[in-house]
Amino acid sequence: MELGVYVHIPFCAAKCKYCDFLSYPGQGKAKKDEYLHALREETRLYLRNLPRFTVTNFYVGGGTPTCLSGGQLFLLLDFLGGLLQPAAGAEITIEANPATLDREKLRALKKGGCTRLSLGVQSFHDGELHSLGRIHSRQDVYNTYKLARRMGFSNISLDLMYGLPGQEPAGWRESLREAVGLEPDHLSLYQLAIEPGTPFYDEFKQGLLQEFEQDRAGEMYEEAIGFLAAQGFHHYEISNFARRGCESKHNQMYWQNREYLGLGAGAAGYLQGVRYTNQKNLAAYSEMVAQGVYPIGEKEKISTELAMREFMFLGLRLLAGVDKNSFQERYGITLQERFGKVIQPLKAHGLLQEGENSLSLTRRGLYIANEVFMAFL
Repeated sequence: MELGVYVHIPFCAAKCKYCDFLSYPGQGKAKKDEYLHALREETRLYLRNLPRFTVTNFYVGGGTPTCLSGGQLFLLLDFLGGLLQPAAGAEITIEANPATLDREKLRALKKGGCTRLSLGVQSFHDGELHSLGRIHSRQDVYNTYKLARRMGFSNISLDLMYGLPGQEPAGWRESLREAVGLEPDHLSLYQLAIEPGTPFYDEFKQGLLQEFEQDRAGEMYEEAIGFLAAQGFHHYEISNFARRGCESKHNQMYWQNREYLGLGAGAAGYLQGVRYTNQKNLAAYSEMVAQGVYPIGEKEKISTELAMREFMFLGLRLLAGVDKNSFQERYGITLQERFGKVIQPLKAHGLLQEGENSLSLTRRGLYIANEVFMAFL
């Protein structure tokens, strides 16, 4: 069987004000070395017990994976590559903060087999970066990006955020122009969400921070779609744009509801019909691995009914939409038979459109996609 792999590195230099991902800032070398050892042992545990599989892509996220040293990054990629034996041409992505990359680390990533960098840029305005709690500057983005290109990285993605506190449309346009000016291969655009457990949420509850107006955020998103299309980017998923052939293989695996192996503290996975999330506590994670036990904190057996619903709301994130034949082959029932009563009113309201073998969001449906998804739940 074919699998993707997600690897979580729960370390960062400093926690951003909006971040609700699992990360432990300020950890030293010894703690990181200990974690990498546990990660290697968890990988071996799965290899001993899973049927033979082929890895088509793996993605190292966080946290900030590049807060590891160059030696640690090479060790990570070396043992993952050696144990998992990714297929020829596999996509191997590393998330990075522009302030945490230098020549030594880029050389280690290249030597370790990294084929794709995902840079968390978020903004090209130092004031906005400061308000988000980011540790890098606009100049760091330029320096890191140009160095990575010189060192042979041919597939680079940039993340940008809109709907930021105090952000103006002109500032958003400037960030888009500067991002495109670097000639990246892929762009991910995310609207800021104020999540519980973050500093931004605390400020929001205290009345110190207001939620961005949804209509204004929608206008920023719509403008970005038009601008990026004019610059030759293919809009292939709600938040993602790519040069043709540079669409993220790993993220497409999620949206096509395929199974993947999740490794590391707090990592999520989907294997043999079970969705699981690993232990978030570092000590508990390492202890379970040392005992030869899968370090799973939560798991859920996905019924056929739930799997069909997930297939719909995940697949509809893709601009190409849901493949009708794939649905029928996987579940033995047609899309119309199972979801016809849900689909018809959504089509009538101009939110879904149907092709010969596809069902996809309309342009109007893009802007209220979450409401469309909820109809399938």
